[in-house]
Amino acid sequence: MKMEILRIAKQCRFKKALIFGMGGGGDIVGCVTTANFLKELGFEVLYGSIVWDRIVVDPKPGPRMIEELKNIDVVNSTVAIANEHTRTYYDVIPTVARASRILKKVVALDITKGVKKLVDGIASFVEQSKIDLIVGMDSGGDALCMGFESGIKSPLADSICVAALYKLKGIEKSIIGVFGFGSDGELRVEELLYNMSILMKNRGFYGCTSFGEKEYDLMLGLTKHVVTEASMLPLKAYEGKFCLEKMRDGRTVLVSPLSTLTFYFDPEKVFELNSLAKEVLNAESIEEANKKLNKLGVFTELDYERAVSDFKQQNV
Repeated sequence: MKMEILRIAKQCRFKKALIFGMGGGGDIVGCVTTANFLKELGFEVLYGSIVWDRIVVDPKPGPRMIEELKNIDVVNSTVAIANEHTRTYYDVIPTVARASRILKKVVALDITKGVKKLVDGIASFVEQSKIDLIVGMDSGGDALCMGFESGIKSPLADSICVAALYKLKGIEKSIIGVFGFGSDGELRVEELLYNMSILMKNRGFYGCTSFGEKEYDLMLGLTKHVVTEASMLPLKAYEGKFCLEKMRDGRTVLVSPLSTLTFYFDPEKVFELNSLAKEVLNAESIEEANKKLNKLGVFTELDYERAVSDFKQQNV
């Protein structure tokens, strides 16, 4: 049976795709498998990422606005084209610049201004660039959360991007990809499997792909510049490792052959599953989105980064 993603790809007129890391950080590494898959189908592919680096890279809490970046080609208020010389105004080298050393240029997405402005910015950019397929890539699978799972560590970026991809589906063809099954350690394996089974039941599953030596080499090259844990574990799986790996914050992750797969889903069905994405849909800023999740009792990655930053300042 043909994968649904093949049917969608064949419907694209311009054969041009934007694939971006939904969670920032190293999620852009997980875009490689899908990019090469689409290139085999005749697509021109642009890589992208939201501009949010882990505090080990960027000590300032939260995602960066386009206005906080220099040496970058601004497209509109939420989209810009980064290169290897792109920096924050305080001279941090963001992942979009680090990845550009290998990928040449990277589309930088600003999620600080809320879902609507993010959607408007991407929609304007894809129309201008004749892009007819948008893929949001999540390393690990926490974007498939329902919202109540106890292990969720980074719900804010993913919920904003899931909501945006849901809205973008009405403009161009959009897909949510999950690279590295459970490799972020946020959803337990049984939670991830259960949520995926719901998406399958609701006809929201588009198929899956794996990667080979060519993709492995490119991703390995990227990890020499891009700081990542979740996107690194699938490479270890490809090397034949089957084990439990402890991550930086103490979470334990299973490395297995499943880690080499990328699963594809309908953004509308993921949005229906993800109560956090529904909550932030109409938020007009990152702050408003964060407060909405806080009211649900959710502690976000923004809260964590601010707490760490405050602790460091108090103990200087």
